[in-house]
Amino acid sequence: MYLLRVPQPNDLDRVCVFLRNVHLDVQANEDGTLTASAPGARSPLHERREIGGYVTTWNALNPASPIAMVEIT
Repeated sequence: MYLLRVPQPNDLDRVCVFLRNVHLDVQANEDGTLTASAPGARSPLHERREIGGYVTTWNALNPASPIAMVEIT
């Protein structure tokens, strides 16, 4: 499971929609962060790479609102 930091609260819903459209499980937290996981990932490494790839894609498409990914347990 990963914590995603969204710097602009206005983008929180957009990030959720983007990640859910690529079949990630995403939950918004009260502090304005997101918790994301990749159901069906074959291993923790695959999950990290999958979520990291989508974070990289979001950041490339939205350079004014980059998100950061932190691994949590």
